Amino acid sequence: MSADLEILLPASGSGPGVLVVHPWWGRNATVRDYGRALSELGFVVGLPDAFEGTVVTERDDAQALIEKHWEAAPGRISAAFERLAGHTAVRGPVSGVGFSFGAFQLLGLMDELPLHRLVTYYADREVTLGRVPVLGHFAEDDPFADDQPGMIRALEAAGAPGGAVVYPGTTHWFAEKDRPEFNPAAARTAFERTVAFLKG
Repeated sequence: MSADLEILLPASGSGPGVLVVHPWWGRNATVRDYGRALSELGFVVGLPDAFEGTVVTERDDAQALIEKHWEAAPGRISAAFERLAGHTAVRGPVSGVGFSFGAFQLLGLMDELPLHRLVTYYADREVTLGRVPVLGHFAEDDPFADDQPGMIRALEAAGAPGGAVVYPGTTHWFAEKDRPEFNPAAARTAFERTVAFLKG
């Protein structure tokens, strides 16, 4: 399956790879800015598009996107990972970062993709942890979570270098600056922890 993949290179021209998978809004400016911030810190960043170029801002439209692309999304993300891993600028292993929908997808692909490490933002899923270290960022109050306590327990049981962090006073989308739920302090701290984890 072909993959629509935007690649951001660091100033050095090469570095470790990180696939950053968008939330249910699509590959929007916020995700691109996040990827750019990682590339400025030395990562070769891949930004896949699971929704064939569509970007939305309303929840109903986002739900419709998920329903339309649900079956094709895993294949598109996997193909994007393979393209990034094979890029001449990538040095060493490739990790993943996912936001909500993107994180859910990457969690489901852990057994298929040779991920080095995985960072998830406000996502839970029934998975077997152990092979891939996972750092999960969670909102204190998340109405979209199915079993956030269970996911946190699983991450804590899996142990270092992965783990779970709950950010007080936050809700879903706290790390996305274009959303009204955006929490600048929590988003900044989560990003710093993400970078340290990916570099570990």
